[in-house]
Parts: sequence; C-alpha cells; structure tokens
Amino acid sequence: MNRNKWKARDGSVIAAALMFFGSAILLCICGTAASAQEKTQQAMAAKAAPNAYQVARETVLSGKVLEYSATSTSAPLGARISLQTSSGTISVHAGNAKYIASSHLNLQAGDAVSITGENVAFGNGTVFVARVIQNGSQTLAVRSKTGMPLLPTARTADGTIVAPAGAR
Repeated sequence: MNRNKWKARDGSVIAAALMFFGSAILLCICGTAASAQEKTQQAMAAKAAPNAYQVARETVLSGKVLEYSATSTSAPLGARISLQTSSGTISVHAGNAKYIASSHLNLQAGDAVSITGENVAFGNGTVFVARVIQNGSQTLAVRSKTGMPLLPTARTADGTIVAPAGAR
C-alpha cells in the first residue's frame, strides 16, 4: 500500500487541497456570520422604531373625498383629505401640498379615490398617512417607502432640475 500516493515530491497537491478546503470552511463561517449580523440589524431596527412607517403594514382606503385642504392647523402640518369610507370618515395626512400641486393631482369634493398608507403613532394617538394617492387614472406617490414626505423639485422652463445654491 502506497501511503504517499497523494503527496507530490514538492507537496503541492496536499497544499492545494488544504488551501481549497480551508477556503471553503472560511466562506461558510463568513457567510453565516454575515447572515446573523443582518438578522440582528433588522431586529434592532424593528425594536428601535416600532412606530416608524413600514410598507408591510400598509392598508388601502377607498372612498369619496369630503374635503381637501392644502394646509392644516393641527399637527402634523401639511395637506389633509377628509375621506368618507364604508366604515366612516377618516382624516388622511396627504403630505406636502406644494408637491401635490406641482404634480397636477387635483382633489375635489366628491372624487372617488384610493389611498395606500398606514396608521402611525403621533402624539397621544395615531394618524393615517398616505403614501400613494390614486384619483381616477392618476396615481401619485406622496411619501417614500420609509414614510418621508416627498418634496417638489425645482425645474427650469425647459425641464432641467435646478441645483440648490450653497454648501453641500
């Protein structure tokens, strides 16, 4: 029986095999560690901000607009929609009124709309915040997927975006 059948004179076959298996083990360890770290970060984010906007908790409200107001006198400030649904009247925070106007979304009393959003904690209660508003064939996202209200972008007459002046 030849005990040295895997060993070359310079030991290169064994060295290559050890290098291969060592690399495979290292990849398994790193992959497991990265996966565990990602799960830990997700769990920490969920614990740190349980009231933050989450797309997974979104609901869709359908109904008729009773009133649209570009300003509100109570917090959170911004555009408001009073929406008559099958379960009652709901006040919806619609985001930035200037953004809605610049996107040419016209909301009038009597319009049948669908609003995708979520109830989020605010003060001592909750407020329904819209992320997407659909009025007929027109759909407008008024918030990002993280719940931040979108803002109008300044443009020149030819459509190019105006860069803000000052330090960045």
